[in-house]
Amino acid sequence: MGDLEQNSAIWTTWDWSDEGEVWSDWWGGSRAMWYGALLPRVHAFLPATTVLEIAPGYGRWTQYLKEYATHLIVVDLMDRCIDHCRSRFADSTNIEYHVNDGCSLGMVDDRTVDFVFSFDSLVHVEADVILDIDSVLLQRG
Repeated sequence: MGDLEQNSAIWTTWDWSDEGEVWSDWWGGSRAMWYGALLPRVHAFLPATTVLEIAPGYGRWTQYLKEYATHLIVVDLMDRCIDHCRSRFADSTNIEYHVNDGCSLGMVDDRTVDFVFSFDSLVHVEADVILDIDSVLLQRG
């Protein structure tokens, strides 16, 4: 796992030309992976009024989550990821975009999120950050 500086260095220079699809290629693409593996695991929680997606990257899962959320909040460490999602999903009026510091979720009000989603991203985060996020979410109820 990289620290914040290492993560920033990697994701600032990452080739996002395929919008992160490279990580779903082995499944036959994100559509196959979403409907074949992810949605079956989370369908009991969706649709939801407010969904928080942590580290959307270029929107590989956002493209599906936005259809299941009245209000979708996407939070990423990288400006370029949020800028791309904002552009990619410009027609979606239910998405709120935030760049964060990689350690906190201060832009999300207490007791407002019904479902939190993150996939293929938190493996890059230091354990203490995971514990802090988990602690904050549990305290908020």
